[in-house]
Amino acid sequence: MFGSLGKLVMAGRLQAVAIAVTFAVLALFLPPFSLISGAAVGLVTLRKGWQAGLSIIGLGALVLAVLGLGLDSPIMGLSYGLSQWLPVWLLALVLRQSGSWAMTFQLGVGVLAVAVLMAHALIPDLELLWQELLNKILEPVLQQTSSQESETLKAVIPQVSGLMTGIIAVSVLTSSTLALLMARAWQAQLFNPGGFSKEFQALRLGNWPAIVAVVFFVLAVLLKQSSLQELLLLILVPFFFQGLAVMHALNRKFGWHVAVLTVMYVLMFIALPQMMAMLTATGLIDSFADFRRRLTPKVG
Repeated sequence: MFGSLGKLVMAGRLQAVAIAVTFAVLALFLPPFSLISGAAVGLVTLRKGWQAGLSIIGLGALVLAVLGLGLDSPIMGLSYGLSQWLPVWLLALVLRQSGSWAMTFQLGVGVLAVAVLMAHALIPDLELLWQELLNKILEPVLQQTSSQESETLKAVIPQVSGLMTGIIAVSVLTSSTLALLMARAWQAQLFNPGGFSKEFQALRLGNWPAIVAVVFFVLAVLLKQSSLQELLLLILVPFFFQGLAVMHALNRKFGWHVAVLTVMYVLMFIALPQMMAMLTATGLIDSFADFRRRLTPKVG
């Protein structure tokens, strides 16, 4: 099915728009479908260039705006499509031109870091705004929980609200990267079989991005400023994907059983924060240690 969808996306503009819009709508009920929607835009951009990708976005956004008329909210439909597709289109464009995942991540982090800083500069009471919004969203949950659980949740809200802008940026970068990875896998399956696994397993950001991450970590711990903590979360996202790449590369290099990677992904489903922290640390350390070059299988 995965390969068939990729072929359908590449069959023509209308087919690509249909796939992008259909899965964007389905994502309202099952959010992971948004990755397939974004991957359709990413595949067209990777294969045919920025104009072709932008035309898919324009037509798809127009269709969503028309569908939004049924809910008396065409602007919401339009903005929903643009927020899903534009970040993927930008990353796909950089990857197409540079062929470098490191450069693609650097641009993505840079653009979103500027957006986070601008949000803090333009909205002085941003943390209070998030706190009020979270209280409103969680009000039905607070009413249904016990008094002790409700008080615990209320105590957490002010802490989370200080990081919400960064959390949104992290979410955008993560989902856009996942969609781009899917688009790249489609592209390889259709035009370069086996190329995606080699490219992904070679993903390495390098020393300088790792040094920047370490500096921001130290500053965030010492100064305890929310904006620095948000930027740190954003900067660490690419190292999570590098950690995944390291595990896949070592699995191939040492010939581990498929169960090793299966257990890793199951643990991610069960304990996502802990696994993300572990893989991010792996990716960060690998930028200095280069496990894939240093570790070699034992002979005999």
